Amino acid sequence: MIQPPRTSAKDLLNYGLLGWALGAVAVPIYIQVPYLYSRIYEVPSAWVGVILLLSRLLDAVLDPAIGLWVDRRSGQGNRYALPLLLAVPLLLLGMAGVFFPLGSTPTEYAASLMVSLIVVHLGYSFASIAYQAWGAELGHTDKERSTYVAVREGVGILGVVFAVSLALETNAGLIFTVFAVMLVLGMFLLLKYSPQPDRTAQQGFQHTANPLAQTFNNAQASVAAAIRKGFADIVQPLRRQNFRKLMGVFLCNGLAAALPATLVPFYMRDRLGLGDSDQWVLAVYFLVGAASTVFWVWLASKIGLARSWLLGMVLSIPAFIVVIALGEGDLAGYLFVCIVTGFALGADLSLPAALVARLIEENGERGKTEGTYFGLWNWINKFNLALAPSFALGTLQWFSYSADMAKTESYQNMGLLQQLANDPLLWVYALVPCALKLLAIVLLGRSGLASLNRTTSNTAIGSTA
Repeated sequence: MIQPPRTSAKDLLNYGLLGWALGAVAVPIYIQVPYLYSRIYEVPSAWVGVILLLSRLLDAVLDPAIGLWVDRRSGQGNRYALPLLLAVPLLLLGMAGVFFPLGSTPTEYAASLMVSLIVVHLGYSFASIAYQAWGAELGHTDKERSTYVAVREGVGILGVVFAVSLALETNAGLIFTVFAVMLVLGMFLLLKYSPQPDRTAQQGFQHTANPLAQTFNNAQASVAAAIRKGFADIVQPLRRQNFRKLMGVFLCNGLAAALPATLVPFYMRDRLGLGDSDQWVLAVYFLVGAASTVFWVWLASKIGLARSWLLGMVLSIPAFIVVIALGEGDLAGYLFVCIVTGFALGADLSLPAALVARLIEENGERGKTEGTYFGLWNWINKFNLALAPSFALGTLQWFSYSADMAKTESYQNMGLLQQLANDPLLWVYALVPCALKLLAIVLLGRSGLASLNRTTSNTAIGSTA
């Protein structure tokens, strides 16, 4: 049996550095942009929520198709190179528009944000799907899969920390400049020096299983048949029961993370009374998350990917309860919450995507359909990120939430349960995510994924429905 090449630190760095730029794109958009546009540019919060929802949904419908297109490029050298290169100008143009919106009125700012986000999300789709699929091919064991994911996400956290530790309204130029440099540098190292995917597997798949291309090349085949066949290829991973179950868990767990991420600037400023000088608390959260990936990768090698992820979810639930009791000036308490949830974040960063890669191999599709799997995976992720701002910001506006609500004398004289009943920020920031985490735990526990053997099996375990 031929042993796979040993993974070196240099290989991990060359592969992982692009994650810095992608991290500096993703998290600031759903943490900083809602606050920036609703409070600084005075765009109504409900508008911001709808814009984030529509821009992500318009983009998300393309993710599975992009994933299929990436897979259909098998046999053309490195099938991931072209989508990665296409992402660069889209990300640069889109982020410039987000950071420096055109216009002078809330309506014009809203229109500028909408267009810019569509461009950003499209570029991010090309980059992230190809990037994740590339990493899924490089790992040959659960430990290697989770290591590649952990390095990618851990380096990405450094980009997140850089972006969220600076106020976007006053440091947009600096953030964008560093982002552009890291995007180009990371893309160069990935394409030039990172380990290459298994081209043999890709070429074999191109020769034996390229029904979409064969359909279009067949003069007797109709366009409708080609469309139906393409759609069938896109949804093919959903025929796998194990992947469907994993998608359900990811949906609930991802939404539980996206809701508080949307509202964290509101919670810190409005309820805790923290200002821009306290942004380092968020940096601690993300840094702890990045550092803890080492622990979660180690734990996954001992008890398995699914069981480790389950433990991470359980660990985060008490923190959702603690934030309800915090009030004005409780910086130390919130720092504790950030450390605990940051440690749990490491599991979300390093394990789910590695579990997808594991299922691809268990289903006998390694080197063939990584793009399609991660296209659907990104679709769920973007659905979470689209739904969270619209639900969170819409709820605040529906219940006439105001920034000084927690500072009024009548509110401060209420008991904790009364405050909870009268403050929509607490519902959406803490209670709803807590319920979603519990649902994700139940779904993962009942999915059967936690009982997978830790060693790679040659038997496909994903039954079809």
